[in-house]
Amino acid sequence: MFIDTANLEEIKLALKTGTVKGVTTNPTILKKVGKKREEQISDILSLGIEKLYVQTLGETADEMFCDYKILKSIGKKHNTKLGIKVPLSIEGLEAVARIKQDDRNVSILGTAIYSADQGIMGAIAGCDLLAPYVNRMQNNSIDSIAEISKMREFIDSRGLDTQILAASFKNSNQVVDSLVNGAHTCTIPYEIMVQMMNKDVAINAIRVFNQDGKLTL
Repeated sequence: MFIDTANLEEIKLALKTGTVKGVTTNPTILKKVGKKREEQISDILSLGIEKLYVQTLGETADEMFCDYKILKSIGKKHNTKLGIKVPLSIEGLEAVARIKQDDRNVSILGTAIYSADQGIMGAIAGCDLLAPYVNRMQNNSIDSIAEISKMREFIDSRGLDTQILAASFKNSNQVVDSLVNGAHTCTIPYEIMVQMMNKDVAINAIRVFNQDGKLTL
């Protein structure tokens, strides 16, 4: 599981749960923090994150590849390889191919996926991970679960190493539905992680247990 944020306090809290193996960001998430991108990357990596994904900027393959080079150099400063997020347009596919030609070992997360055909093309192009936008798909009357299932069927039938990392959630039910219907993992905001665990009925039961337990001390 990944945490989808650039908020350092949220990342620290998420890491304490032992369920998070990395952080995903995008330009909108980074904008919320209000610092320069390189400074935020440095701050997040200082927390001991195993894998950090940062999105390339640009509308053309040339622009995205150029920004990948910048991100690659930032990673080198910290003796780590940043994961690279590439939006899967036709230009994005070209960028994926060029990035893999430059470094076969860099981990690429194909993002902004709204359909199975996008995901399938991303897998063929060489993406290591695919990020279908679950809530955004549903908001556009697209059956996100069906699209994830189709992507997973294609990946499994071809024996590909690509994994589906579901993204864009507004509630915990979307997370569970995605995971049980084909997504290998997911990236979620910290508030969704809390929502998945701190159910009112569970919190109330825990409170009663503690109250009763104190009477036995």
